Amino acid sequence: MSDEHPNLSDLSEENKILRQAMIEAKRHLNDAAARLRNVLSDEVIIDATPLEAGVAMQLAEEGVAAALNSLELTFVKRSANASPIPGDPTRRQGQFLAYIREYMMRNRHGAAPTHSELQRFFHLTPPTINSMLKRLDERGFIRRIPGKARAIELTIAPELIPPLEQLFT
Repeated sequence: MSDEHPNLSDLSEENKILRQAMIEAKRHLNDAAARLRNVLSDEVIIDATPLEAGVAMQLAEEGVAAALNSLELTFVKRSANASPIPGDPTRRQGQFLAYIREYMMRNRHGAAPTHSELQRFFHLTPPTINSMLKRLDERGFIRRIPGKARAIELTIAPELIPPLEQLFT
């Protein structure tokens, strides 16, 4: 099985975990909404004292915090499983993206690295570099302009790019 193509049972399990997290978050939010309704009725909202308004805000804050916490725990567990979901870069693709981003940030003009710079950094052959760039382009992580040197643009959300694992040279 390829690193880029998780099998159907993995995706099914992933979907089940995410659905469960959404149900749990929705439960927390519904509980908070019910407690708010108990504290403030339609008539009371108009004449609410600062204390009642404060209690209502605290209940809302607690409900949202509980929902966010349950979602965060689910996603932390999911990332620990290390199997990529469709749309996420593989570990190796992530390292290419991290290097390209770092290179462009350090370059005054924002130019992307050349194929030979990628070869030197990753110790790979020209066909392997070209294949990886083609895959990154096909998956929508980068955009390339054929025939133009250093024409790589990162199109992936920055938060999906992992940190570079080796020292930038």
